[in-house]
Amino acid sequence: MTAFTAMVRVSVGQLLGRKWVILVGLVGLLPTIVMFALTRTQGSARLATSFQEGPMMTLFLIVLPLTSILVASLALGEERREGTLPILLLRPRRREVVVAAKLLAAWLSAWLLTGASGVLAAVVLGGASGEWGMVGPVIVATGVSALAYVAVFLVVGYLTKWAVIIGAAFLFVWETGLASAVDALANVSLFRIGLTAFAAMVDGAPSTLREPLAALTPGVWGALAKVAVLSAAAVGGLSFLMGRRDLT
Repeated sequence: MTAFTAMVRVSVGQLLGRKWVILVGLVGLLPTIVMFALTRTQGSARLATSFQEGPMMTLFLIVLPLTSILVASLALGEERREGTLPILLLRPRRREVVVAAKLLAAWLSAWLLTGASGVLAAVVLGGASGEWGMVGPVIVATGVSALAYVAVFLVVGYLTKWAVIIGAAFLFVWETGLASAVDALANVSLFRIGLTAFAAMVDGAPSTLREPLAALTPGVWGALAKVAVLSAAAVGGLSFLMGRRDLT
């Protein structure tokens, strides 16, 4: 096992081994609860559209952002505030390797929690209507948006202990407020990156799903390119900051 792999494995265990994961898991049941309620009140022909209008928006507006922000804020920031960050470089390791390992661990943790939330809701849809085509798009879209949030809030969490509060303000003021009201700002909305991938992978996305996308063009490769740039910027920026603030 390489040092990089070991750091990822240990970090994932640290992030998912906390008591708050139980609370996050309970919140993650919201899309499934919404989907189950829809199966009790609507016919099977309408359920696929209702899945995109209800459970998907619950997942991308509440569950995924809050979970990803929380995980990312702790992944590197807690190491810094507890004074354990320099220990990671006791053996000769490039700062970029440490940051990349933390980024990957936070992303895998957030993706596991949010992806499971979305897939469970999609399974309820499939069991009720026979429509199983949402599972794949949900997995891809949650992975994309989770990585976008993790890349940004890994940096914020490193810089300040108030990252979760900043993240909540970002979510409710920017994501669901300004970026929803002004179409031109949709381009810098993190949850919409994953939605563009999802919309590209499903047929007949309802107006409820198209409205948050505003002028954004659905596309998987475009979404992947955006999160790749965000991730590279996070690794490069944090590596520079670590060298300047902690590890010199």
